[in-house]
Amino acid sequence: MAMEMLKSRTRVDHVADPVAVAASLRPLLESHADDCEQERRIVAPVMAALHESGLFHITAPCRAGGPGHRLITHIETVAELAKGCVGTAWAYGLLSGITGTALALPPSVADLLFRSGEELFCSASALTGKAVVVPGGYRVSGRWGYGSGCLHADWALNGVMVDTAQGSEPAMAFLDLRDAACRIEDNWHMAGMAGSGSNMIVADDLFVPDALILWTGRAPSADILLTMVGLEPRDRWPMEPLFPLGVLAPMLGAATALLEGVSKAMAKRPVVGWTYASQGESDALVGLLGRAAMEIDSAWLHIRRAAAMLDDVAQQRALTGYDKAQIQADCGYAMELLRAAGNRLMDVAGPGAFALASPLQRIWRDLNVGTRHNALSAPLSIELYGRAIAGLPSNIRLLPDIAPAPRWATS
Repeated sequence: MAMEMLKSRTRVDHVADPVAVAASLRPLLESHADDCEQERRIVAPVMAALHESGLFHITAPCRAGGPGHRLITHIETVAELAKGCVGTAWAYGLLSGITGTALALPPSVADLLFRSGEELFCSASALTGKAVVVPGGYRVSGRWGYGSGCLHADWALNGVMVDTAQGSEPAMAFLDLRDAACRIEDNWHMAGMAGSGSNMIVADDLFVPDALILWTGRAPSADILLTMVGLEPRDRWPMEPLFPLGVLAPMLGAATALLEGVSKAMAKRPVVGWTYASQGESDALVGLLGRAAMEIDSAWLHIRRAAAMLDDVAQQRALTGYDKAQIQADCGYAMELLRAAGNRLMDVAGPGAFALASPLQRIWRDLNVGTRHNALSAPLSIELYGRAIAGLPSNIRLLPDIAPAPRWATS
């Protein structure tokens, strides 16, 4: 039923170039970016346009009627939206990514999740919920912070510890946010990224059927997935690198938007108190612009390498712990580069760019908050990479095995 519903929405199949579609929506997102920040959510006109565009289903597999786009295409699409509104892009990235995951599940599960074909999914993966076995399923209670996009979601795929006969076991549970046992706690009041609407998701004794529990440790191994017939590339994307690659995409767009805004104004913006008629006449300021652009370019190079590990390499062999540590380091280092570029660009723009009437200061605040996501800490991610190279234990819970590469030099 769910798969047929999605296939009937033929516009999903027609999103052949999601990045171009995202670019066409940029003026709309820009015009509502202040409203998004004030309302702390994607505003209604933008949400309607995103639905109509078909962009929420760009990673849906072909077997579910979707286009089955590559991971790098999703990253590029989110980044393009972020040029118009960073908060909207952050929420969209999570909603579209998790919705694609739900659409990739077997029909027996998807049929329970998709009733209209328009459902959207968010996720808070921290294992802060508890599930207790009851006849036919589980009773789930918990509180999950940072539920980006939850105000627009029908379901949340959240982390739980399940009480079993063998002890507690980690899993992901689909929570029906429309159920009276669920609520959204409005606690997302931030200096930046306000528009992502990353509020607290709360469940109080919510019933979750057996089929809607995904056991973290029971999925087929990467080696087994490589032998299975009929799978699509997204089925072989390893879980650990997906989250960092997903949440950094808006920061790529935010830094690029700052670069565009600052560079366009340089020819006309005066340098008060100095002899230059405009910023563009100063070699020092032009040099800062060039360095910021190189930092953004470098961040993209790292992210393209990381995404290629999932889109290409993981389709040929299982990624090692070392590979995944390198991807984490690519993401953390890219975040550091993007924040540095943003700060450098605001040095060029000058104090006037911090006026509340200037969109540059909003983008800069979003960039400074978003690049500090704890899962993408640059120092800790780079430490992880050093530990993998040196053969030391991992420092990240999600990736306990970072066995060293067969050779020190990396590709």
